[in-house]
Amino acid sequence: MVAALLMGDEAAVRYVFFEQFVPLLRQNARHAAPAVSYDDLVQELYLYISDDNCSRLRSYNSEQPFITWFSVVSYRFFKDFSRRMIDSASPIPISTIEGNEIKTSDNRREEIMMDIKRALCNLTPQRDREILTALLLNDEPPDEVAQRYGVTVNNLYNIKRRAISKLITKHLSDYLIK
Repeated sequence: MVAALLMGDEAAVRYVFFEQFVPLLRQNARHAAPAVSYDDLVQELYLYISDDNCSRLRSYNSEQPFITWFSVVSYRFFKDFSRRMIDSASPIPISTIEGNEIKTSDNRREEIMMDIKRALCNLTPQRDREILTALLLNDEPPDEVAQRYGVTVNNLYNIKRRAISKLITKHLSDYLIK
């Protein structure tokens, strides 16, 4: 199987990514990156594994089952990919969204902002809600927010990442692209 994948055999790629391991990939995607489209994750995983002349695939140790290696690699990749998506979206504070950045009417923009604020009000625990409000709505400097909550800036970013993920999956699921 690995040799066929290394040679770029389309039948092997189809077998691994679209037939044999679909249940495994769906489960890993659901647990590691619930807010990201499954199809996007699988495509990115293929690019990740085949990048740099299949160096990751070449790191497979034949002493372990391929499915074990593939499960670990896919889960870790999905988790990292989801984090990168959240982190790449976070530098733009919600409070600075202007008309050119959202292609919608003023009324719809206001509706979206109201939904986000309402979702933030329902977010638990309270610390997550306060941190997201401070960072995203009030555009406060991360070091000040971290100091206020007695955490490091790195820990603050981890809290923010988890809170955004929870906010999206539990409270803003209507906006997810399915």
